[in-house]
Amino acid sequence: MNSLSPVEVAHRFIRSLIRKGDLCIDATVGNGHDTIFLAEQVGEKGKVLGFDVQSSAIESTRTALVKNQLAARVQLFELGHETLGAELSEEEKGCLKLVVFNLGYLPGSDKSVVTQSQSTQQALEQSLVNLQPDGAISLVAYRGHAGGNAECAAVEAWVDQLPADSYFCLRYERWTHQRGLTPVFFWIQRRDNDIA
Repeated sequence: MNSLSPVEVAHRFIRSLIRKGDLCIDATVGNGHDTIFLAEQVGEKGKVLGFDVQSSAIESTRTALVKNQLAARVQLFELGHETLGAELSEEEKGCLKLVVFNLGYLPGSDKSVVTQSQSTQQALEQSLVNLQPDGAISLVAYRGHAGGNAECAAVEAWVDQLPADSYFCLRYERWTHQRGLTPVFFWIQRRDNDIA
């Protein structure tokens, strides 16, 4: 039996969490696959905000959303994920059900343009403070490129300092012969007892 990939595990967690009408963020739009997946999950009354610094990523995602008749559910920003908190309206602050990250580079594009540890940590902090009480962060860190292991280690250190009584945290990776190179999935979810 083959083990599930980190992305497959992430999608299982996401499906179990999201309900119609939810507000979600795709913090690293990339080729738009997760943006479309989220837009399908939140339904017609839900909303997805998508961020990416590369115009090619934004345009290909916009095209894919139109093709799938999901464009009305998504607002795209050609901005880094470290700005996501500033783009939330007053009504949206504290109401995020899910924030999704795929760290690394845009497949099929310039591999020198990668997410960076510092801006990723800023984005994670902004995500955390804007989660609703049962909201979550889903993050897949790709490590097969220059700087990928360092960014993954920085994410793990960030997750490690979160209080266990306030957040449920999980780390998953495949056990393969390519240890240290395969993607790692992180899930960070606010616990119900954190509700004020």
